[in-house]
Amino acid sequence: MNELETVLEESLEQIENGEASVDEILARHLEHSEQLSPLLQAAAKLSVGRQVRPSPMFRARSRTELNIYMQEHPQLRRVSPMFWRVSIAFFTVMLALVASGTAFAQRALPGDRLYDWKLSSESVWRLVSRDQLGTDLRLSDRRVSELVAVSGDEIRKARAVENYEKLLMRFKSSENVQDQERILPILRSQHESLINAGVSVPELENYFPR
Repeated sequence: MNELETVLEESLEQIENGEASVDEILARHLEHSEQLSPLLQAAAKLSVGRQVRPSPMFRARSRTELNIYMQEHPQLRRVSPMFWRVSIAFFTVMLALVASGTAFAQRALPGDRLYDWKLSSESVWRLVSRDQLGTDLRLSDRRVSELVAVSGDEIRKARAVENYEKLLMRFKSSENVQDQERILPILRSQHESLINAGVSVPELENYFPR
């Protein structure tokens, strides 16, 4: 894992746990601030946004106030239809570019140009997930598939093992019995897949010593 990936993951965890703000993190990592800023800003907004739960009373009051305002201002100047068409087209193109880039990145393997983008998108996904353990388990399946795919290249394999073992360490740190009941069957299946592929991961072997 390169330095930027490490800083990004640590920063996302600090934001998630309320240990540091985006500005504090950027001030500590000025050399990476240009790359980190848009990702951290988006992650911070998403993290706050997923916790917002407007009450039924608030929603009803908002609808009432909106209806009153619309009735009292029926002759508001309308924006040119051309403006809306151009704006919608622009944002549609931008959204398509971001979505397609992220979609292509999901097929990237360790050592590929888009692999860092893939890891970054996964970090944001995990941050906003309501079931972070479930997300980590799905990500661990991805890491195993990547590991099998690059097992013939020692350099790429080393990075794949490192990324997978980070998740294994996260699983190991959980002391919740119910969490472990979810984790162990998944790891057992992954262990069998790796054995069949002739791949050994030291941290995984600690779970299932032979």
